[in-house]
Amino acid sequence: MEIKLTTKTGKESTKSINLNDVVWSVPYDADLVAQAIFVYRSNLRAGSSNAKTRAMVRGGGRKPWRQKGTGRARHGSIRSPLWVGGGVAFPPSGKNWKKRLNKKMKNKALSMALSQRLREGKIKFVDAPDKDLDRKVWDSKKRVLWVTDNKDVYTKLRNVNGLNLIDSKSLNTLNVVSYTDICIDSGIVSNLESRLINEK
Repeated sequence: MEIKLTTKTGKESTKSINLNDVVWSVPYDADLVAQAIFVYRSNLRAGSSNAKTRAMVRGGGRKPWRQKGTGRARHGSIRSPLWVGGGVAFPPSGKNWKKRLNKKMKNKALSMALSQRLREGKIKFVDAPDKDLDRKVWDSKKRVLWVTDNKDVYTKLRNVNGLNLIDSKSLNTLNVVSYTDICIDSGIVSNLESRLINEK
């Protein structure tokens, strides 16, 4: 597949780029993409609070004093919820939200998302962006994702309003579907394709 590049000034270039159909022409499977997004969003969640019951707290196996005759209240363990340093009565048990998606499914979902956004005309391939990039051109009210491995571009655009930068290794399905437009550095396309095709 051949796609026209976009210049550093945001205009259409005379140059074009060849894209691998294995990555950029994948039929869309909404169920797989939704599953990938669910996993990514779930992994962003922090685990909920967790506390120990009297059985989980270390120590407290010996009765602190005899049952009768001391004048003190009866106790069976120093780890009772009544004691400082004891367990908690009916504590929160904690919840781990981490989920996993195997690499084949993860890469397939990303290829599907990229293919769909390309069909919608929401992806631009920018021809060799560098430190001379005009940041005013890329200042937008829309939410734009820039995919680049170039540190000069990152430094130039990192605080532009509505724009987020990410490197090719960190790009995932959630990123692709969350932004209105996506700009991809033409220099990283081959790296991105090899990652999605060859990673086992």
